[in-house]
Amino acid sequence: MVFKIAFASSDGVKVDSHFGAAERFYIVTLDTEKEEYDITDQVEVRPPCNGGWHEVSKFGAVLEQLSDVSAIVAQRIGPGAKKYIEENEKAVYQIPLDIEQAICLLMEEKQWEVDKWRSHTKS
Repeated sequence: MVFKIAFASSDGVKVDSHFGAAERFYIVTLDTEKEEYDITDQVEVRPPCNGGWHEVSKFGAVLEQLSDVSAIVAQRIGPGAKKYIEENEKAVYQIPLDIEQAICLLMEEKQWEVDKWRSHTKS
């Protein structure tokens, strides 16, 4: 299966951004059968948090921009944002590693099976 995952990253190498403070997400397309992945997109967003304060309604704007991903990976994520994301049928993970290491961990643990990710297969 082919899944898309959004990584909160400032440079496309490491997962170094808090979900609410992230200004960009790198989109990785993961083919679980071939065990291959590619960074296929970069999405600029308006961070929903401002100095520790946030409006839940702003989470929706970020999720709208990430509508075709099955999972979101961030360095950190607060409980309110985590709940909101999960209620919107996306898996969310705190993995403060390099993107490549995070992908290896997700693949090793077969998280798409454990958490029942939505598929975004290529047409």
